[in-house]
Amino acid sequence: MAAMALATLPQAGWCAYMCKAPGGGTIIRDYLPTECASVEIRELNPDGSLKRVIPPPRTAEQRRVDEEKDKRSAECAKQNEAQKQDDEVLARRYPLEDDLIAARDRALANEKARLGQQAQRQQELKAARARMEEAKAAYKGRPVPDALKADFDANDTAMATIDHQVEATTAGIERLSLKYDADLKRYRELVRGTARPPCQVGE
Repeated sequence: MAAMALATLPQAGWCAYMCKAPGGGTIIRDYLPTECASVEIRELNPDGSLKRVIPPPRTAEQRRVDEEKDKRSAECAKQNEAQKQDDEVLARRYPLEDDLIAARDRALANEKARLGQQAQRQQELKAARARMEEAKAAYKGRPVPDALKADFDANDTAMATIDHQVEATTAGIERLSLKYDADLKRYRELVRGTARPPCQVGE
């Protein structure tokens, strides 16, 4: 029936649009049928063969999905570019794997030396505190001098500060170790040619 309908349309400079209207039958016209604005429309050649398919308008949900996909792809491309730049810096900074290992050892040694100094300061403050406690005991039953009270306060403040420094340095050593381990792993992957980008665009 569609073929018969096509045969009745003029051929010169001709094209036809065919669709199945929602809740209705097949429509064939030489202009875009308004009844089919929400469904797929097929544009036909003069011989009745398919020229192209005009898809229906995308729904709000489809547009939302596409926007999220585009956003993920853009973020993925951004991550991959950042990783590429980091890889280039890593390769320039360490011509050999041994160079990276030596840099890690130096960095960790410096931080451990800092931690050792802080631990020594902790012991000094504890020893000073013990001496102040002995001095305070001599005033049993009598008011403790203001100067000694001030020494206790200063010791408390110094101890809180050094405790915080020790905690920060210890955490820093852990972060530094993890970073160099990750750098070494990535470096070896780059050398072997097995390094992969953080994500695949379009996933």
